[in-house]
Amino acid sequence: MSQTTDNHEYYLSQIHQLKQLQKVDDQIYEVKKVLEFAPSEFKELQDNFTKVEMQRNHINDKISHLRDQESRINREMEEEKARLKKSKNKLMATGSEKEFHAVSREIDNIEKLSQPREDERIAVLDELKTQLEQLSGIEEQYIDLKTQVEARKATMESQIKEAEAKLAELSVQREACSKDIPLPIFQRYEFIRVRLEHPVIVPLAEGICPSCHIAVPPQTFNELLRGEHILSCPNCQRLIVWRDDYLADDPEAQKALAEEQERLRAAEAAEAEREPEPEEEFEAEEEAEEEAEAEDGPRLGAE
Repeated sequence: MSQTTDNHEYYLSQIHQLKQLQKVDDQIYEVKKVLEFAPSEFKELQDNFTKVEMQRNHINDKISHLRDQESRINREMEEEKARLKKSKNKLMATGSEKEFHAVSREIDNIEKLSQPREDERIAVLDELKTQLEQLSGIEEQYIDLKTQVEARKATMESQIKEAEAKLAELSVQREACSKDIPLPIFQRYEFIRVRLEHPVIVPLAEGICPSCHIAVPPQTFNELLRGEHILSCPNCQRLIVWRDDYLADDPEAQKALAEEQERLRAAEAAEAEREPEPEEEFEAEEEAEEEAEAEDGPRLGAE
């Protein structure tokens, strides 16, 4: 009996060590998620900003081109006005009919060119107005994303620095937690940890693994209840222990479990009192039928 007790105490100490190791690994897992996802989240934000920035630059390029066109057209129109004024002055000074007709044709040509130029200027101004409206719509988004990128970059750098420091601290804690775990069990733990998602060690409240939801063979379950060796789920390979042994080092969890079990028992008792037993209900129905037949009997005889 003493040997069995010693074996169980040793078994409970192994569970405690594995739980402590898993707590550290859970923290390491969360820290690594920060180191993994923080840059990817920033990249997504940066990509959105880059996309909006390219759209903004494209619109600005079009606006710049349209302004150049507007300047060119205005310059050409001013030149045409000057030529027209010069030609009209020249017309006033003509000394012969031939020269008069020649200058008149020159004026007609200049005036014919002025209308298409004006149409081109209006079209450029309309397109310029459209592009400026689009720029106004995207400018607010551009400024907002730029602010977010700059702020997220600053917080991300600080976050990564803190995470790296925390990871180094946890690595030291992990080494301290794992040094007392027997090597074969630690190797099994590590084998599972690198291949499966957390957790590695799980408590069973019944004969079903809570991680893979597959029933544990009866022989394995009986051995689990004896509480002498760390076993593995035959399906997912996680380390499995009986719930009570898993909670042996946690009085608060034991108390919470006891309260929950008492609550369930009380609920079941209340339900049992509320609903009649099927057998009693059947007997009551039989009695009611017998009474009805007894009343009908004399009535039929009298008839």
